Amino acid sequence: MTRIAIIQGHPTSKGGHFCHALAEAYAEGAFTGGHQARFIPVAELDFPLLRSKAEWEGASPPAVIAEAQRTIAWAEHLVIIYPLWLGGMPALL
Repeated sequence: MTRIAIIQGHPTSKGGHFCHALAEAYAEGAFTGGHQARFIPVAELDFPLLRSKAEWEGASPPAVIAEAQRTIAWAEHLVIIYPLWLGGMPALL
């Protein structure tokens, strides 16, 4: 059994997009195969943006970010799903 973290990087949380369907289908396949999966829905995470070097170096991560970090550390396999925006990932991701 593999532990899988699925990072849903679409910036819209309400679903209905290809990325949401892809993440759900991946999770369903994982569960059917006897694996464990956890989601990190980036668009649903409520955290303040870093605004300075001092915040990056000295502040502890917000609780929601710390939980996402624990999920990533738990995982043996990462799946990151996001739409391409001008050839790159959305800024929120």
